[in-house]
Amino acid sequence: MVEPTGGGAFPFGRPVLRRKPSAKSRRRVFVLGAYPSALHIAWWSPHRKGIRALVVDNEPAPFWAAEDERKQIDAWKTAVRFRVGEWGEVETSEANGKTGRWVDEHVLSPLGVTRDEACLSCCVDTYHYTDPGIAFAVDERYQPFAREAGLPGACLAPRPREGAFVELAVTGHRERLLKELSVVVPEIVVTLGHAPYRVLRTITEMQGGGKLRPDASYGVEQPLTVGGRKTLWLALSAPNPSPEYAEVHARWRQQRAG
Repeated sequence: MVEPTGGGAFPFGRPVLRRKPSAKSRRRVFVLGAYPSALHIAWWSPHRKGIRALVVDNEPAPFWAAEDERKQIDAWKTAVRFRVGEWGEVETSEANGKTGRWVDEHVLSPLGVTRDEACLSCCVDTYHYTDPGIAFAVDERYQPFAREAGLPGACLAPRPREGAFVELAVTGHRERLLKELSVVVPEIVVTLGHAPYRVLRTITEMQGGGKLRPDASYGVEQPLTVGGRKTLWLALSAPNPSPEYAEVHARWRQQRAG
């Protein structure tokens, strides 16, 4: 899959666009993830080759929970003028809303805040894929059909390795992130996963290396200074974590429930 040079495009032609944070005014909590997800569909081509999760558009909002999934898919079908039958069949996908629901249940709820009290944002504000299944769905299923049907080709970017991703976020998004933090003025900043952890440390010029670890330091609030203002920082795992982080995160949730 060729990495895009001008923003990229999803299957069926929707452009890859920047996703804005979920709030532009003061909020209690600022949640920082790595990058936005996307709108997925389950798609069966006219040849009956099925894909359970094909990315086709930008995620409606950061950490979308798919509460209006059918509405979003219907709007996408209208936008691309989807030709039912000629282009195949479309259904909802289990891939939609997974990270958003995890954040609701495992981050916001334990902190005692609602989405309306939080600002949700990402280190890099455009979609990147990590799952090899996404590349297979696009390269081996959609692209051949697109050539056959005269549809636009897809052009999506893979997520760089962590070090390169952190550099991309710091060099290309530092000012944006600091501005978001200054506008939201959160009581606590939450990072989700290793890359956001490293990005926040770098853009706020915290001294020392430090790593996110599944040990006693996990979920312990730390002092943080952003733009001369003191706040708190809580480093948690990425959504849908590995077993070792799932275990330590579950303990953190129990402690919050007290």
